[in-house]
Amino acid sequence: MIRSNLILAIKSLAVDSVVAVLYFPIWWYTLGAYRVAAYGFRTLGNAGHGFGVRVWFKNLFRPMFGQYDIAGRIISFFMRLMMIMYYSVVLLLLAALMTVLFLLWLALPAFIVSEFVNQFVGILKAAKT
Repeated sequence: MIRSNLILAIKSLAVDSVVAVLYFPIWWYTLGAYRVAAYGFRTLGNAGHGFGVRVWFKNLFRPMFGQYDIAGRIISFFMRLMMIMYYSVVLLLLAALMTVLFLLWLALPAFIVSEFVNQFVGILKAAKT
């Protein structure tokens, strides 16, 4: 009885391991890629919300610190315009970074497999000499 349970456990672990290895690429390029993309969009949304770009746009023509004279209005307008441009560039760079990270996520398994193949071919060449 104990021996048959041990054999059954070993078979179950072996089958589960093979299924996990075979399912890994499917998961990586479907659900895993979806989760990484969702993380990137969520990060961009949180950064945009944290920077308050919409608030800067909304208050673009309002004077800062209650300075309703012409100089206060001009300074406030250009200051907010500079902040909008700065945060827009930062968000653009963050979007580029998230895109690169997503593309690296997609390319990583192919790169690893190619390196394994290169190592294996190198070992075979060394064994022939």
